[in-house]
Amino acid sequence: MNFIIATDSTCDLPKEMLKEMGVESRDMLYYVDDVEYGKDETNQLEFHEFYEKMRGGARTNTSMINEDTARTFLTELLKKGEDILYLAFASALSGTYNNFVHVAEELNAASEHKIHVVDSKCASGGEGLFVTLVAEKRKSGASFEETCEYAEYIRDHTIHYFVVDDLKYLARGGRLSKGSAFLGNVLNIKPVLHVDEDGRLIPIKKVFGRKKSLKTLVDKMEERYNKESDIVYITHGDCYDDAKYVADEVTAKFGMPVKILPLSYVIGSHSGPGTVALFFTGNTRAE
Repeated sequence: MNFIIATDSTCDLPKEMLKEMGVESRDMLYYVDDVEYGKDETNQLEFHEFYEKMRGGARTNTSMINEDTARTFLTELLKKGEDILYLAFASALSGTYNNFVHVAEELNAASEHKIHVVDSKCASGGEGLFVTLVAEKRKSGASFEETCEYAEYIRDHTIHYFVVDDLKYLARGGRLSKGSAFLGNVLNIKPVLHVDEDGRLIPIKKVFGRKKSLKTLVDKMEERYNKESDIVYITHGDCYDDAKYVADEVTAKFGMPVKILPLSYVIGSHSGPGTVALFFTGNTRAE
């Protein structure tokens, strides 16, 4: 039986990749100096332009997918006459998941087709890896129920590690005090962060220097990688050379190619230019 898999743009997978996997997606809005972007394909900033605006001091923020938008999106998908599995951005980072749950409950009561919403507890390329693995499960011939069950399992084995270049963006989002951010930048301290088992972005380690922070991403993969999947994603906030360095290190150490993806405007609004993140499968997210 066929069914629909859908997600949101925080998965950081290009539209072409999602189309190839047969995954529907709903964009989330972002704002630069109070100007709204993300309504459609024509209402977007160019990737480098967005991060240059941030470097120049532009104010950036985002908004979750509200219930009205979720209702419209799911209602249109239901017209295809299939069940829907919606893989949502981490509920610890956005209210999008809860909005989709409320709308799904409403629509399920009036539809012969089921909508099942899963809290991915993932972000960025981690959500992208999660979506990819769930889509592969469907492609293998798994039923709707089997794929829903697999999604609940594999999300806890989807490992995320991030490093940032400028701490002021974490301070702006309340994840770090302004004083700590200023001192950290002066001392060239680079935090290593991960998304924990509840979907929260948590700092786990402090290292000195950019190159050391990038190397730490690979070190963490060496500690945690379980070979359940050979798919590895890296996302970057307009710092391709740094992402390529990490990808080359991963390939040299583990022997598999790495997909480098642009860090979306929604995630990048909060982590800033210079963010590099590494995603792979592991036995557990717990540190």
